[in-house]
Amino acid sequence: MKADDLHSLNAESRRLAEWYLLLGELSQCLWFTRDLSDMLNGFCRILTEKAAYLSAEIELEPGDKTAIYRASRAQANATPSVQHLTLPLGSGSAPLAHLRVTAAFDLSAGQEAHGILERFARELGEAIRALSTPHEHPDLQDITQSKLQLREAEQALLLREQALVSSSNGIMITRSDDRDHSIVYVNPAFERITGYSAAEVIGREGRFLVRDDLAQPDLEEIRAALREKRQGEALLRNYRKDGTQFWNELHIAPVKDASGMATTHFVSVINDVSDRINYQKELEYQATHDSLTGLANRNLLNDRITQAIAWAKRQDLTVGVMLLDLDHFKLINDASGHGAGDEMLKQVAQRLSACMRETDTVARLGGDEFVIVLTDLPETGDVDLIAEKVLKALARPFDISGHDVFVTASIGISLYPRDGDHGEILLRYADIAMYRVKEHGRNSVRQFIPEMGVTAISRMNMEGAMRRGLERGEFKLHYQPKIDLASERIVGAEALVRWQHPQIGLIHPIEFIPLAEESGLILPLGEWVLAEACRQQVAWKAQGLGVLRMSINMSSRQFRQEDLAERVASVFEQTGADPTYVTLELTESMVMQDVSSTLLALRALKSLGLTISLDDFGTGYSSLSYLRRFPIDELKIDKSFINDIHDNADDAAIAGAIVAMAISLGLSVVAEGVERKEQVDLLLAMGCAQVQGYYFGRPVEASGFATRFLKNQARGS
Repeated sequence: MKADDLHSLNAESRRLAEWYLLLGELSQCLWFTRDLSDMLNGFCRILTEKAAYLSAEIELEPGDKTAIYRASRAQANATPSVQHLTLPLGSGSAPLAHLRVTAAFDLSAGQEAHGILERFARELGEAIRALSTPHEHPDLQDITQSKLQLREAEQALLLREQALVSSSNGIMITRSDDRDHSIVYVNPAFERITGYSAAEVIGREGRFLVRDDLAQPDLEEIRAALREKRQGEALLRNYRKDGTQFWNELHIAPVKDASGMATTHFVSVINDVSDRINYQKELEYQATHDSLTGLANRNLLNDRITQAIAWAKRQDLTVGVMLLDLDHFKLINDASGHGAGDEMLKQVAQRLSACMRETDTVARLGGDEFVIVLTDLPETGDVDLIAEKVLKALARPFDISGHDVFVTASIGISLYPRDGDHGEILLRYADIAMYRVKEHGRNSVRQFIPEMGVTAISRMNMEGAMRRGLERGEFKLHYQPKIDLASERIVGAEALVRWQHPQIGLIHPIEFIPLAEESGLILPLGEWVLAEACRQQVAWKAQGLGVLRMSINMSSRQFRQEDLAERVASVFEQTGADPTYVTLELTESMVMQDVSSTLLALRALKSLGLTISLDDFGTGYSSLSYLRRFPIDELKIDKSFINDIHDNADDAAIAGAIVAMAISLGLSVVAEGVERKEQVDLLLAMGCAQVQGYYFGRPVEASGFATRFLKNQARGS
């Protein structure tokens, strides 16, 4: 490197280059000089001529004035400052026991020679120590070996610098003082990545790359690493000089001093991973969004519905699910081609999104079906207003390839919590309501009602579908906890049947139980429910979760079987369940149909050791005299009396009377449909023993029930 080239380098690089030039001059002196005295005199001359020192001297032995080698040059108006460095080179009487290097330089000229002097002293000391022998003058072989070592050290330094300059990653070196983390060096890759030149960043602290974007979790890891003087890494949003953002995969590492104890600097490696992060984001976006319209797809839709229901439950709000299907969309594809159809779908997506708030979700299920999730609805009627707004937005003509095209839509609506508490159920019911719109002329809106579900299922050949479902194991049991109010501990569970149809999805009992009763399939289904619940009770006991009282609903047709007691006893024998921990729930209207036969059946069941519960109490027409005659152990207050007991005096009075009557008859009382803390407090004050409802837990599958309720309770006991 020529001296003229130094002007193009930044300050740090210039100082490093000057050191390399100086080291090269010293190497030549060492290489071509055999006599030690000539070599040391040459060193002093190079310091004053090449390194701009005013004077330099080398003293081999402290106090030995005959062994001092010096050189100096004239400098007008100079105020020299002398730096002394003493390096031990040996011990005992070795002639080079110490090397003392003294240099003077001009402070008024802004010289910064201390760093070069230190490096010179260290390298020179190593060279002379290698040259020294027990004799006063080294031989040629020793001098040659020392020259080779010095050249290797010089080459190592050059390679390290070249590695920094050539690195594709940005390199930044900062000080490690607690109050000063300023930048002392950056390589060309740093300049290329950030857009800042070295002159613009030297002396600044590296955090300027973050700007005001301080809400980044990984920043704390970097701060902690700097405080604790250790390695650290983070993925940060950084900003270039022109303001554009880039993702920086930052790695920092401490640099120790010669003792290995104190941290003097930090080396930061800056890796621009923007392409990788953007690619990952694109993959995530494609996994959750429809490629044609950019709307949420089914995966993201399910997640949004789940979040909306969770929020609505906490805030006591309503969630609306609207399923929209374009009317006669196939005609557009057939008449104008799929390109026109795709353009229509994109414009429909834009209009739907314009009708919604930021908190709502618009999704495309596929084809010409769209779903809208409406959150934070104070009133159920609000969803109808939004649906009308959607129909009005779609009524305007669409410009497709320069032609006005008109399209209408059929919309079905379901609501949480009225129609269900799960996204799959709400989508199913909205779909049923939408098909009812199509059956009655299209281009309209309907909300789901239970009668729609029964009609839809009956069209599927209900009997055949249920038979196949029983054979294929499509029916599942969900369990809802029964809570002892005094201790708020789980004392039992009610088994509730669900149908997981392979095409339709999850079907609620309100859709299939009435037709199952009519077809007689309720008998094999009811027997399966009893056996499955008993098997689950035994399984929980085997898992160490205790013996839980299992409540099982029995249908009217099942209850009227002449051999009912024998069938129930057979289930107990096959499953190993304990009948004293099984409760059969019968409705009030069921037991009052034929009092004499009911009495015989109840006594036969009681002889097995199980418990009888009268479900939906208060909705039938039983009398106190029959209640006293029947071997009933428990009354379940219908949820219609519980819904408003916290703000309806009449309902509270009815519930209180039922509780008082049951206690007087020596019966246990269970209130179902409990969803609020105020209801819990009132029932506890009335003396109600047990409750169940969404306030304590929703029905869940067996595995979820064990994890969420039984295991938690076991750990807490």
